[in-house]
Amino acid sequence: MTKKNKKRILNLLLLLLIIGGTFYLLLKDQELGAVMSAMERAKKLPLVIGIGLVIFFVCCESFIIHYLMKRLDQGVKLFHCIKYSFIGFFYSAVTPSASGGQPMQIYYMNRDGIGVAPATLVLIIITAVYKAVLLLLGAVAGIMEFKTLKDNLGGVRILLAIGVIANLLFIGFLLMIIFKHSFSKRIIGSFILWCRKHRLLKNTDRILKKLLKLLETYESCADYIKKNSSVFFYVILVTVIQRVSLFFITFLVYKSFGLHGTSVYQIVALQTMIALAIDVIPVPGGIGFSESCFLVLFDKIFGEQLIIPGMLLSRGITYYVLIVISAIITLIAHLTSGQKQIKESGMDK
Repeated sequence: MTKKNKKRILNLLLLLLIIGGTFYLLLKDQELGAVMSAMERAKKLPLVIGIGLVIFFVCCESFIIHYLMKRLDQGVKLFHCIKYSFIGFFYSAVTPSASGGQPMQIYYMNRDGIGVAPATLVLIIITAVYKAVLLLLGAVAGIMEFKTLKDNLGGVRILLAIGVIANLLFIGFLLMIIFKHSFSKRIIGSFILWCRKHRLLKNTDRILKKLLKLLETYESCADYIKKNSSVFFYVILVTVIQRVSLFFITFLVYKSFGLHGTSVYQIVALQTMIALAIDVIPVPGGIGFSESCFLVLFDKIFGEQLIIPGMLLSRGITYYVLIVISAIITLIAHLTSGQKQIKESGMDK
């Protein structure tokens, strides 16, 4: 067994352990019969629509990949882009900090004959816009539903603040690279040298080389952004639809129980806060944290009897069902994907 396969198995075992521990802690004091009975009474149509929406959520990324690849003169079918998106979700869901998603997407794109350079560029753009749109939706939610958030955030405020700050730093880092190439290189170089001087890091030359290579990739992304700014109207629009479609699923779960009194805007706003709060949690899929945040933010909305069933259905559709679907597609892709000549570049624009 290779070292890479051992690491994947360990990640999967860690994921299963975290899932098991999370649900044990959440359900150990609950009457399981009552929880299951409540879930069985939920209307099925809203839940089926929710499953359709979560598939649409992943496919939105596919539309963006397909669109950007066409702009980069990369001949790729939409069907293949859908495959890349589900592969990305699966590996993001089962690796800490979602670190495995994009490398595996690039790997499968490369197997299909797409160069590393355009693949990396497209995924960097998607990541940057994805985080920027989350911040934008968070700001809109904070303005339009301030009272709802104030009444329901509770102990999630600290996590939310960390998530917002981390995303702002990431966006700020990208902006610095876009507009200040040389300055960003000097800052990173000086930091690495300072770490070496104080013996805080080993192999600093290798680390610096990797970081400079990464900066070159980000610089190519920055140059593309400057020359093709109109592209981002489409990317931003689809990403907004993508994000909202996922957050809307919790409203469908809410309505499946026949509940009323809370608007779709309030529920989407609260779900946006959860997404912001867990965005930087270094646990696969934010497991444990996402469920706990849901219980805090939606406690008053679902009520004592339905908060656990509501969380199980909402989280089940938006994460666990999607893991199963993505795992199946990833397995099929692994068994059927052809091995084309590996390309190192291929980006003409």
